[in-house]
Amino acid sequence: MRGAQKEDIAAQAKLFLTALQQMQGSHSAATADDLLLFFYRLRDEYRISRSTSDLFKGPSFSFLHELLYQLESRPDETLLSAEWQSFVEMLLSDLVSGKIVVVNK
Repeated sequence: MRGAQKEDIAAQAKLFLTALQQMQGSHSAATADDLLLFFYRLRDEYRISRSTSDLFKGPSFSFLHELLYQLESRPDETLLSAEWQSFVEMLLSDLVSGKIVVVNK
């Protein structure tokens, strides 16, 4: 079951990554809401069992705190911000590529 859950996270991350790359400057409120729920789920239900990511180390997703705050309070500006968009895309790419491996808490 755990393998299926990890694949589910990677598959969802791939869908979000594709959607973000297709948006290119435009914004979808639904995407921001869906990303917010996805990142809350990561933070609350999963931990990092292994990471070879250059940016995301450690056993928890505590580094998502500021992103979650920004997505809640300013979803439009957050997804249009080059800094936040880069952060989100790198995290999603690392999940898709297997650089970040997750397990249930």
